[in-house]
Amino acid sequence: MAQHDAADHALKVEIRKVLEAIHVKDLPVPPQIIQFPSNASLNESFSTLIEKKILSAPVFDHQTHEYIGFLDIRDLVSYVVHAEKAKVHRRHYCLKDLIDYVPLVSDVEVTISYLARRHRFLRVDETATLFDVAKILRTRNHRVPVVNSEGKIVNIISQSVIVKHMRQHLKEMPSLTAISVSKAGLGSAPVIKCHADTPALLAFEMLDNKGRFGMAVIGQDDALVSQTSVDDLKLWLNMPSSELLDLPILKFLQKIREQDLDIQVPVLSCSEKDSLAFMIQKLDATRSHRIYVVDAHFRPMKVVSLTDVVNLCIQEEE
Repeated sequence: MAQHDAADHALKVEIRKVLEAIHVKDLPVPPQIIQFPSNASLNESFSTLIEKKILSAPVFDHQTHEYIGFLDIRDLVSYVVHAEKAKVHRRHYCLKDLIDYVPLVSDVEVTISYLARRHRFLRVDETATLFDVAKILRTRNHRVPVVNSEGKIVNIISQSVIVKHMRQHLKEMPSLTAISVSKAGLGSAPVIKCHADTPALLAFEMLDNKGRFGMAVIGQDDALVSQTSVDDLKLWLNMPSSELLDLPILKFLQKIREQDLDIQVPVLSCSEKDSLAFMIQKLDATRSHRIYVVDAHFRPMKVVSLTDVVNLCIQEEE
């Protein structure tokens, strides 16, 4: 036990040293940072997220002159589930139909400000290091804005940036190669999953009820065959129809992914014996948000998310 604790401590020290060596001001800056005013229309804002292929964007309140949170594409999961179950729209409809339907089932006025406040705006300044960012990203926050002295967002750092930086500096963190996924104790169980024959709508309802962003899809003998996430819902919104949501989830995924050439690895997996370095390399190379730890029969035992990886960076006392 003492030996394991010592290895775990050494790992965290190595990671912290690597992450503290780079300041956020030295990271690449995107050509454009999408953000919305607090009086923007939900339909146009969600449409922009889908068009730009991003999960969320900050919302700025011009009355208080403050950022109030993030508009997140994941909020659309509830919209789709409620609208479909109520059968308000038949067969074919558009994003605007879903947005217009929300006030009919909500006790509050659903605006961009209301939704943004559900996703906290936790910022860092340009003097912060990647380690400072990691301490925020270990929570449910998946993106951290970098704000300059004038209060303007100059960058947004995601969990994927932390993973990429770790992959680029593996030689400086030998413990990542020496420690296996099993010994690190990474991942959560039981794995949220559905069968390949589960109707797509029911699968998304499960995601909504569990408050999760992704779910394993299993087939014969409970073997892992795919996964689904909110990214798939974004693809569906390009051609929304009830007919597609009535399909079994595996057929639904095959259908909607025909339009997205970026999806090269539908599901990512590793074994408990694989090293942390190997797992991080796979996550970064495929730009995936999660990887499933499978047994000898390819049955998912645990799921390791980017949040789990970021948690590797932080000492327990922090």
